[in-house]
Amino acid sequence: MAEELDVGKEISEASQRHAIDISKTGMPLDMTVRSVALTLATRHCGDVTVKEGNLYQQLKMDNKLAGPLTPGHVIHCALIFERFLWGEFSKGLAGEAMAKSLDEMDAAFKEHLNDNSLSSARTS
Repeated sequence: MAEELDVGKEISEASQRHAIDISKTGMPLDMTVRSVALTLATRHCGDVTVKEGNLYQQLKMDNKLAGPLTPGHVIHCALIFERFLWGEFSKGLAGEAMAKSLDEMDAAFKEHLNDNSLSSARTS
């Protein structure tokens, strides 16, 4: 049988930059999703921050800087990631696609059965 996913262990192994040891802490699902979303948001915000000096100066001269990175921006990104992780953006797209596929398969089976019954009626 498949092993149960230990989210705390996975997060602590995947996040070596953040010294957080939650490997022995059991978390409810909503807390787990929020912590994953916050981790994604901090990495995303860290990746989009301009770190190279000359590029920063050029963006500053062209007035293309988005402003300083604030904790509010990180929380906003975390909330968006959390909504994505809960599947809020899909709004049933997977279910609709599955229903459409099943309807198409059902129609194909009925057509195949009708073709077989017609061909067997012709031979008799």
